[in-house]
Amino acid sequence: QKDKSSCSDVCGGYRVLRALYNLSRIPERYRYTIALKPENGEDLEAFTTLDNYKNDVLSMVDEGRGLYIWGKSTGNGKTSWACKILSYYFRKVAFKSGLENEGLYIYLPTFLDDLRQSYDDPDTDFSELLAMLKNCKLLIIDDIGAEKSTEWVNERLLSIINTRMMKGLSTIYTSNCSLDDIGKRMGERIRSRIRGSVTE
Repeated sequence: QKDKSSCSDVCGGYRVLRALYNLSRIPERYRYTIALKPENGEDLEAFTTLDNYKNDVLSMVDEGRGLYIWGKSTGNGKTSWACKILSYYFRKVAFKSGLENEGLYIYLPTFLDDLRQSYDDPDTDFSELLAMLKNCKLLIIDDIGAEKSTEWVNERLLSIINTRMMKGLSTIYTSNCSLDDIGKRMGERIRSRIRGSVTE
């Protein structure tokens, strides 16, 4: 009987874990185990910061602290790191989560295109995504700065960032732009709000 109960708890936890991955919309290639190591001395400081955040992710999420992961070159692991952290968080909460709004991944340029389209063609699934984006405990906004900066884009993004900050929710941003570049391209209000909500 004890073994059955134990198996039931474990199996239930893994079912929740799978559900969390599906709800989060993390791309399949970034799910589960991602081995990441610093390639040289220059990467070591960034690697250590990211690894420390990952290992302390429960406290970071409780405190509403996020991360800004950036590098000018593409393919250097920014998205992989963000998804690794979210995956680690899921594994920490899966056995005690009631499938609350734990985590979500969005690729910002595609999300903004879908948001524009939703005004002309309302979609129930997208409305649910919007609600999740504003309420999930840990959000990944992937590739901020890749989209063309317009007043409409900046206002939508500022609204999302403000909403999450006011609720004390954690956000991980990835970008090819430094925060100073984001300020120049998207405005000082966006830059300052991101800076005020992330771990340096």
